[in-house]
Amino acid sequence: MCCSLLLIINSRLKGLIKGGMDLMDMQDVLKLMMEAETLKMVSERTGISENDASSAMAVVLPMLLQGMQGQAKSEDTQKGFLDALLTHSKDDTSDVKKAIKQSDADDGAKIVKHLLGNDEEEIAAKAKKKSGLDTKTILKIMAIVAPILMAQMGKNAKKEKESAKEDGGIVGDILGNIDAGDVVKIIGILMN
Repeated sequence: MCCSLLLIINSRLKGLIKGGMDLMDMQDVLKLMMEAETLKMVSERTGISENDASSAMAVVLPMLLQGMQGQAKSEDTQKGFLDALLTHSKDDTSDVKKAIKQSDADDGAKIVKHLLGNDEEEIAAKAKKKSGLDTKTILKIMAIVAPILMAQMGKNAKKEKESAKEDGGIVGDILGNIDAGDVVKIIGILMN
């Protein structure tokens, strides 16, 4: 990736994240989720082409991040969500291929259900329209990548928690200013 492209990504990320997650951390999370190795493993686990996996990931990542944001903003779910992030921060995602291959889709489906709640099927239907894939495949992709996304975001939450005196607002700070539309734009840049 050329230097000018990184500058563009960083400038967009500055608008995306205002004072929360470190710019490089968010960029790393998105790069990790959209890199060729990740897309290849998603493709293999779901039986779709890498191109379809790329299209689906570009649609589902913002939806999952938006679900995380909803969990982070709600006082009712914030503490449990932070605990889940910290638990998943222990998951080894250093080898993406291995992490995708070993991703627990049952656990992932539970994560997706928590993040999207009663809107899970409706959101999957929207993703179906945008990606051209069937709803079952969209839900399977979400279930595969959700634990990895939680692990990556959890690692960031853990860093924030360790540097903070108290944990109130940490999750909100990490995810509070994420805009799904901006995530889509960033993913588009990363894919080029």
